Amino acid sequence: MKRLLAVVAALLFLSVSAFAEPAEVGRSLSVRTFQFKHKQADKAAAVIKPLMSAEGSMSIQPAANSLVVTDAPENLKKIAAALADFDSVAQPFRLSIRLVAASRVTNGTTPKITDDVKDVAPKLALLRYNALEGLGAADVAGKEGEPGVVELSGYRAEFKFGDYDPASDSIKVSDFKLSRLEGDQLAPMMKTTLNLKLGQTVIIGATKQPQSQRALMIVVAARR
Repeated sequence: MKRLLAVVAALLFLSVSAFAEPAEVGRSLSVRTFQFKHKQADKAAAVIKPLMSAEGSMSIQPAANSLVVTDAPENLKKIAAALADFDSVAQPFRLSIRLVAASRVTNGTTPKITDDVKDVAPKLALLRYNALEGLGAADVAGKEGEPGVVELSGYRAEFKFGDYDPASDSIKVSDFKLSRLEGDQLAPMMKTTLNLKLGQTVIIGATKQPQSQRALMIVVAARR
């Protein structure tokens, strides 16, 4: 009988210990509210997700543009530092846009490349485009979150400067759209989202037929 009582007591002790550990963890958690002046709270949630512990939680308050975070005190310090860096004043950038008429010359004539697009000739040669003509170029200045619009040679480019990522030194360019101007109407040609590393030149094909002998190319680059 005494042995049975000892076994029951031991099981009760183990059960109490099992329940006591989560309670102790729960008591060690703290709550902080972070309100944002320059950035959106929903985007901040993605920033801190990798920093949170298994016991941590967060909730977004859209009306106040704030984030309520529950986690261990040591984690909250890291989260606070990350959010302070995230909620910075919108940074200015410039987006360079060039339109290039590219074609494949195979009839024995010497292909021509205008001076303003010679820098992209090697890349377009990989697609077998050997005749290039610049149709127009423009630099659009703006800050994170601002829209941009430019018209070049009968085309309109529209986009939005997204968030800058310091880890990759790149900026997101959202909803980049190219349309052809047809009187007072716009004929959509393409739409995409770009993540541009600062200083890197990216070439996008606006033609719907990759094997076409002629194509319209968009050359973009982001800089400060």
